[in-house]
Amino acid sequence: MPERTFTPDDLTGTGSVCGCLICRLDAVFARHLRALRTGYPGTVTMLGHRTAAPGTTAVPHFLTMQLGEVPADIVVWEEMRPDQLKAWLPQADARDRVPQLASRIPRLIRIRQAIRAGTFTPSGSAGAALASGDRYPSFRYLVQHWPTLTKEYTP
Repeated sequence: MPERTFTPDDLTGTGSVCGCLICRLDAVFARHLRALRTGYPGTVTMLGHRTAAPGTTAVPHFLTMQLGEVPADIVVWEEMRPDQLKAWLPQADARDRVPQLASRIPRLIRIRQAIRAGTFTPSGSAGAALASGDRYPSFRYLVQHWPTLTKEYTP
């Protein structure tokens, strides 16, 4: 599936919690996720201005917003219960990396931008996943392929 690029027009008429930019972006991305996920346990819950509840995980997602000629990477956060995290990311080792990588957003965005710009092409299964056109450098992709990406990427 190719990456979805959002525009400022996508923010028009969003049913957000408070109307601020973060909540409007959350609402747009939640709608996007709900349309993609089938058989996903529970509902998509974006964090907005709050922190994740005890027993849940704050999961970042990268939203690409086209601002004029430049794509901008914006981080929105989803709250996932353990069963939701397991459904979204079945590999236990990848799930274990989520909190660690969630604290490394600037590095993840640099890797994502390098992949998008064509200045970094990962090898092995990480590269094959991108070459197939079925994957793009989402947070999920970065978590799943982190061992390869962190070894190969040098800014």
